[in-house]
Amino acid sequence: MATIDDVAKLAGVSTATVSRVLNNTANVSEETRAKVLYAIEKLNFKPKFSAKALAKSKKRFKIGLGLGKRMQLLRDESDELGGQFYGIIVREIKALAMMHGAIVKELWLEDDLYEKFDGFILVGLDVTREILKKFKDTEKPIVLLDHYITGEEIDSVLSDNYNGAFCAVNYLINKGYKDIIHIHGPLTSYSFKRRHDGYIDAMKNAKLKSQCYEYDDVKNNIDVVIQKIIKGKIPEAIFASNDITAMRIISELKKYKIGIPDKVKIIGFDDIPMAKKFNPPLTTVKVFKQEMGSIAFKRLYELMLNENIHPTRISVYTKFIRRKSG
Repeated sequence: MATIDDVAKLAGVSTATVSRVLNNTANVSEETRAKVLYAIEKLNFKPKFSAKALAKSKKRFKIGLGLGKRMQLLRDESDELGGQFYGIIVREIKALAMMHGAIVKELWLEDDLYEKFDGFILVGLDVTREILKKFKDTEKPIVLLDHYITGEEIDSVLSDNYNGAFCAVNYLINKGYKDIIHIHGPLTSYSFKRRHDGYIDAMKNAKLKSQCYEYDDVKNNIDVVIQKIIKGKIPEAIFASNDITAMRIISELKKYKIGIPDKVKIIGFDDIPMAKKFNPPLTTVKVFKQEMGSIAFKRLYELMLNENIHPTRISVYTKFIRRKSG
């Protein structure tokens, strides 16, 4: 059976750091926490207090973690920890479940439900109204994570996408830039749509013209989008709907010898681990991924215990991170 020393050795940290992660007693960086949670999962480490949590709840809850095929298609952008964005969220959910004596099983959103679950966390924009209905028909508690479907009274946990985008674009405007464009993924995503709205309103408030370009973030046709843009006047700045998009934009502009940030300022969104290591390090909006995963799990746990059952939509504030690309 794995020990806390085994976890520390695999994660490359001290046992004190592992303890801080397990107990949430001190500030631990996102990257370090992800390494510790990876080691815990890899070693199937069971903290002693998970038994206490199980005894308290009187039941070993089984949670279905619904993931979309889009995440599988984007997995080429992932790192060894299982993903630059959703991987961090999923690992947080699994770690908390283990600490509470719960079982988590991943399932594809599109698949039929043959197993019985006590509740579901459904992740990302692949959750359509039709898919949601399938899960609602089970009459089990549901929490949407990083997504919301307009008109549905359903528990949801989101980042503050609108305000984060509004502040990022305002940063560029306050620096004196006027020719700012927005490149975004599909607006069927609630998060992308709110970031788009934040951009539009920031430009409108400054009496500046909005210029938006949508691209297919799964098939990655950023080359086509950039060709369209540089045929005309090269913009002063580009606000991207997420960090992966921003990095693809930078890589494509480099092919045309367009310097970043000398010629064009680039701002992303999410602050994935790769962002600070990119060349140049990416100016972005930090999404608190671990907090979102933690809140989603705790909210579902409440619902499975039949506590505070009125639906809530929880928005986690973002933070602007200035680096060298913007």
